Amino acid sequence: MIVRVVLYGMLREKLAKESRGRLTVELPEGSRLADLRAHLGINGPVGSSINGQIERNPERVLQDGDEVHIFQSIGGGGQLP
Repeated sequence: MIVRVVLYGMLREKLAKESRGRLTVELPEGSRLADLRAHLGINGPVGSSINGQIERNPERVLQDGDEVHIFQSIGGGGQLP
């Protein structure tokens, strides 16, 4: 299956500058979001969306033609008094 991927922030540095953070990946049928991240060498906390919907489950099975956006997780900030 073919999946379109868009990387943001420092994750884009994994690709050639000319790609502008975009690539197409061929994966075996039944591959999960976690498999895609491993294929791209992305470990650690990242956020993802599939076809415009935030996806927090790394076990989500991808479908042919999906567009996956992967971005750095944003953290920090505490409760205001």
